[in-house]
Amino acid sequence: MEWLPQATFGAFAAGAGVFCYVLVANLEPQPEYPELMTDLMRLVGIGIALCGLVIGAVFLRAAASIYVG
Repeated sequence: MEWLPQATFGAFAAGAGVFCYVLVANLEPQPEYPELMTDLMRLVGIGIALCGLVIGAVFLRAAASIYVG
């Protein structure tokens, strides 16, 4: 059961990354904001989502190596 905390955090981080991606993928330009602002928010959000997915993958990999090893 040593692998459970790593697996839990990995699943949570990956889920947060997917959630962040879904939020920024549906951004639509607003008339009161410039187009560049929407593109920048989408770019920053995708970066945060990728970081969440990578951190989740690292923790899930660590949990798998503890479980198997």
